Amino acid sequence: MVILAGAILVLYIRPSIAEIRTTQDQIEVYNYELARVTDVNKLVAEHASTINTLPLSSLQALEKYIPIQIDEIAIMRDLQLVVESVGATLVMLEYASGDAAQDDNVDTETTATNDKPKATKFRLGVNTSYDNLKQLLSTIELNNYQLTIDSADVTPNDDGQLNVDITLIAYSLESATTE
Repeated sequence: MVILAGAILVLYIRPSIAEIRTTQDQIEVYNYELARVTDVNKLVAEHASTINTLPLSSLQALEKYIPIQIDEIAIMRDLQLVVESVGATLVMLEYASGDAAQDDNVDTETTATNDKPKATKFRLGVNTSYDNLKQLLSTIELNNYQLTIDSADVTPNDDGQLNVDITLIAYSLESATTE
């Protein structure tokens, strides 16, 4: 009887106790991870409620700063209006590229997948005076889209005017794979 009880203890009860301990350890890990997920969900809900309480004007300002998608025609129209408003002569205005050319110097987290922003380039050529060039650059800086000057080539004419060829970049959160 003692041998039978010992065999039952060794062959049945001890492995069952080991399985119970393993299951309890797994339950503890699950509860810990569940608590972490719950905390993250609470944080996301707090941020979402903060975003939902922002006034519409603030949301529109954020959208203008780094839009989800670039409207190339609107940017080119705005650039044309800027050139006309400062009194410069428009020589060239073209959409240089939209092939998701990435700027490796941009180090921002823009999406949940940490994609870099999409860079869209525009070329602007004008014939203008130095004072009008300064005013042109100031006005471009205040444009609805955040435009960055990638390159600028300024050459003087014989008549005292400047030929200016500027490459501008507008960034958007649109990923290159969504085109």
